[in-house]
Amino acid sequence: MLLCADVGSADADLASGAIACPSCGGRLGPWGHGRERAVRLHYGERAVVRPPRGRCRACRATHMLLPSWMAPRRADGAGVIARAAAAAALHGTGSARLGAELGVPAATVRGWLRRLRSRAGDLRQDATAALGVITAGRDWPCLAPCGSPLGDALAAVVACARAAIACHGYAEEDLDALLGLFGIAAALAPAPGS
Repeated sequence: MLLCADVGSADADLASGAIACPSCGGRLGPWGHGRERAVRLHYGERAVVRPPRGRCRACRATHMLLPSWMAPRRADGAGVIARAAAAAALHGTGSARLGAELGVPAATVRGWLRRLRSRAGDLRQDATAALGVITAGRDWPCLAPCGSPLGDALAAVVACARAAIACHGYAEEDLDALLGLFGIAAALAPAPGS
């Protein structure tokens, strides 16, 4: 699985062989598409996605190219899950209430939170490192502690997304894609081999 901020340009890069294989470093070429799926976004909206698939010309491994606003193997977008996790981490909102607000089972919300909490340290570390790169040479406020490892991790991811919007020309509409790109989607991915 590869996360792409813009699947349209990733599709063109795939066709030209510009994307490196994460398995061996070879070049990926087009190899069909994944199955069509509906992903729940904010306010009950749904997006229908049919992500492109690439196959390495050297090792023959296949990789799905997902838009970064999608969470792998999840029916909900990375932004929806991030906002639910923020409500839980910062305000103590429970899984049952979050599930009712989002129209998903409470067990689904608990699964999101369990996965994100188990990977909060790595998520924070990666997002903090990315924030340093994004804001290099700029005066940017330091991250304040939020009171929980998950809260701190989410604050770092949001800071990365906000810095990309402020410093690198992304639009506010790109926020969900940036949240996914800076770690939410990868943190929600299933463990290898599952």
